[in-house]
Amino acid sequence: MNAFWVKMIAIVAMLLDHTAKIIRQYGFLTLFCGNPERASIEVIRFTSNILGVMETVGRIAFPLFAFQIAVGAEKTRSMPRYLGRLFLFALISEPLYYMAFSRRELSVRDFWDSLCALNFTNVFFTLFLGALAIFAYQFLQKRFPKRAWIPSLPVFLLILFVSGYVDCDYGMAGVLLIVCLYLAKTKKSKMLVIVLWSVWLYLVDQAFTGSGFAWYQVSGLHVGYALGAAAACVPVLLYNGQRGKSWKWFFYIFYPAHLAVLLLIRFLVLSGV
Repeated sequence: MNAFWVKMIAIVAMLLDHTAKIIRQYGFLTLFCGNPERASIEVIRFTSNILGVMETVGRIAFPLFAFQIAVGAEKTRSMPRYLGRLFLFALISEPLYYMAFSRRELSVRDFWDSLCALNFTNVFFTLFLGALAIFAYQFLQKRFPKRAWIPSLPVFLLILFVSGYVDCDYGMAGVLLIVCLYLAKTKKSKMLVIVLWSVWLYLVDQAFTGSGFAWYQVSGLHVGYALGAAAACVPVLLYNGQRGKSWKWFFYIFYPAHLAVLLLIRFLVLSGV
């Protein structure tokens, strides 16, 4: 399996997840039965289960994107250009992401306030910060071949802090996964990183209360999320190191484009068109 197909799996999984989260159950009920108020219990349960499956499958997406960032950082001819593309599409995607996932009443002022507060949320910022941490490590490794980790550690901690502060998608956990996948040089070690990350994020972190663990807080859905994320190991295992089809700009453009299309569908569904 080449990089093209790994990316295709990731974007299909992301599309399913975002469709569930943007159209939401109200939108699905409207599509299924016209009037959600008159939906039967069976239809409500059915749509709820469908949304759960779509979101569970969607957990595969981010580990695969993180894996591709780690691979891209090793193979790109120019890390500054690579970082520039990620940052550019982060800026392009932010208004669409805000409109798609904000739970507040949408307004230009609220969006501007969010930007002024340095609240940059979409996943491209996570990918950018992860790639930036790798770039810093590569830069320092050339100057300190044997002890690059010493000056790299404070830089990495600073980038982790920034990722948490700006509240980007997956936050510090996302940046950590990208860096760990870069440092893990074998397929087995990369798969282990993904499994441990999935268990930590969806099970351990969910159960941790600050003073101990309350495992009753971990639901079947969280277990499904962990299994879904861990399933990203399969494409990683099958990855053959080849590039495949060169649709570089398609994968960048798809992210803001699919958000725009899903927003339009939600608008048409809710407006009764």
